[in-house]
Amino acid sequence: MLPEPLRGYSSYREWLEAEEEFKGRVVFARLLPKAPPRPAPYEGAFAGVLRALGLTPYLHQQRALKRVEAGANVVLAYPTAAGKSLVYQAPVLQAALEGATSLLLFPTKALAHDQLRRLRAMAQVLGVEGVFPYDGDTPSATRRQAREQGLVLLSNPDMLHYGLLPRHPDWAPFLARLRYVVLDELHAYRGVFGTHVALILRRLLRLARHYGASPQVLAASATIANAREHAEALTGLPFEELKAQVARTERELLVLLPKPLDRRGERRRSPLLEAAYLARRLAEAGLKGLVFAGARRSAELIARYAAHPLVRPYRAGYTARERRRLEADLKEGRVRVLVSTSALELGVDIGELDAVVLVGYPGSTAAFWQRAGRAGRGERRALLVYIPREDPMDEYFLHRPALLLESPPEEAVADPQNPVLCPLHLHAAAREKPLLAEELLCPEARATLKERNGRFFTPKRNPHREITLRGLGATFTLRGLDGEVLGYLDERQAYWEAHPGAIYLHQGESYLVRNVDLARREVWLLPALEDYYTEPRAETDLEVLSGEEVGPGVWVGRVVLRERVVGYVKKRFYTGSVLEEVPLEMPEVSFPTEALWFHPPEAVPAFQIPGGIHALEHAMIGLLPLFVLAERQDVGGISYPFYPRPLPSPGGPTVFIYDGYPGGVGYVRRAARRFPEWLKATLDLLRSCPCEEGCPRCVLSPKCGNGNQYLDKKAALALALALAHPLD
Repeated sequence: MLPEPLRGYSSYREWLEAEEEFKGRVVFARLLPKAPPRPAPYEGAFAGVLRALGLTPYLHQQRALKRVEAGANVVLAYPTAAGKSLVYQAPVLQAALEGATSLLLFPTKALAHDQLRRLRAMAQVLGVEGVFPYDGDTPSATRRQAREQGLVLLSNPDMLHYGLLPRHPDWAPFLARLRYVVLDELHAYRGVFGTHVALILRRLLRLARHYGASPQVLAASATIANAREHAEALTGLPFEELKAQVARTERELLVLLPKPLDRRGERRRSPLLEAAYLARRLAEAGLKGLVFAGARRSAELIARYAAHPLVRPYRAGYTARERRRLEADLKEGRVRVLVSTSALELGVDIGELDAVVLVGYPGSTAAFWQRAGRAGRGERRALLVYIPREDPMDEYFLHRPALLLESPPEEAVADPQNPVLCPLHLHAAAREKPLLAEELLCPEARATLKERNGRFFTPKRNPHREITLRGLGATFTLRGLDGEVLGYLDERQAYWEAHPGAIYLHQGESYLVRNVDLARREVWLLPALEDYYTEPRAETDLEVLSGEEVGPGVWVGRVVLRERVVGYVKKRFYTGSVLEEVPLEMPEVSFPTEALWFHPPEAVPAFQIPGGIHALEHAMIGLLPLFVLAERQDVGGISYPFYPRPLPSPGGPTVFIYDGYPGGVGYVRRAARRFPEWLKATLDLLRSCPCEEGCPRCVLSPKCGNGNQYLDKKAALALALALAHPLD
């Protein structure tokens, strides 16, 4: 059944192609059938709670509740909207009725507040009091109530780290009765943030044991390849993984090719413009939808290009008040379409949606279907539109759209033994309670801790404040004309997106960066009317500290990365033509990380090697998310025709691909295990892309620090062929 505004049409495709703008450009269509869940009787330990709430679980929920009842740590790897929340809500409420406590952790404050409303409504029916939020927005009086009267606490890893763990004696009664720890949206705890969370959870469980509790962990995840392994990596505990395939309604998947601008189709209209036209079409038809863009700037530009009052941008970096107002506006119909980054990928309640539009492949099949699942939660058929960008991953799936339905999910990565982050958290743990030798998770920490009588202490007064959980380095505050706070950026983002002279987009409006105060970590913005946007230019250098050969010709090792923004270019809106290049000098960002590298055979003349290895590096980075649950900005690359320092490997032309975070989080090490498959996918992409000289769909990168200069696609193909031959 289609929504009422589409009466008379047999499908979303027919409705869309009735508009001249979209006619003939749907290159793939598939109707995904519904697989509704079946109710199942349940008479276990949580049956009384469910009866009081008037709820009957579905079969997959019943099975999960039985495993919780048996005392297992469980991870629910169900699709979006499969009812994961009930599997932890019922046990948590039952525990509260018995005077035991539960701690529910969510990756974002918005998600926690959304769940808070639901849990409080359920608790009221049961006569349970003591359900409290505990985050950065919670007033001090409510925090005190939560500490003294709380039975169910909804929080996030940030508040756990900065607020609860350093003051654990104040929370002793709560921790001593802790029965459940809930980890919602487990797949979000990956990469550098996931590594922080893994270390925080170990500290939490250690203190719970200190106070005599042994909490059971209940985790909920989108479909990933290694849900059980990932839950165990985050907590250090054994888990059972539970799976189910549930789809409440039909979904119509369409792949919409951007409008060709030449006969051969080598040049296409910007996917941002395509998304803007589609967002406007949805709003004018009275449909409610989400448009997902891959970056903050893209979300702002799509909303600006749509030029419709019912289409608004939404992203991280807005204040909490702004985000909650936009969520309410969409739910209540005052806004019809929100253009979002991944900020709305997670399960915040924004009501029933008719459509989801994905501008570009989001980096993983897990994220693709997580975003797609935001629509189709009611009885009506939902629309899912995928608009390929000019990007290697998108080009790969454009020629193989069926793989969107068939590809297995990727693996999530977190590394609690990260040599940079682990010692920082061990200092925090030692401040909370002195460590024993067997609790030293990483050897790097031993030298910086003080040992006395077999126990380890930290010399630091406040080690918790030295840790930044999200982003890289210090946080910069964005201020408007009158000093008002407009948002926040981490150090690396500030240097790349908000350097002096940059055009910074916020809420669809352009701002000129007037000044960057490095000492106060503030960026001052002025309203701007410029008809251009800016892109940074950067220089990167990499020094190898150690390495080992992990596969034929593939090396992985510790490196130091040094990066500096040295200028920016001004580009005209819509056309992207370069107006001016401006030199700039920003502070250097330097950190240790992990890299893989390899030496392509010299299969082309020497003068073609620099462009060939640079293009090969770009193509491989673009396809890495096929194999590891990482986003393109999580990794970087640099290539040297001749590496100027000693190497443990043979030498020659060298391509490095590195984790973009201090200490590394395991992306490139895991990717190195699948190097032959990765190289084959790169070879297929370079062969199939119709361009002659290289384009954004194969070797051009939006992250390239030198503006995609000196790229040679033909040489890259020859080098990839020579590399692949010994692996056949």
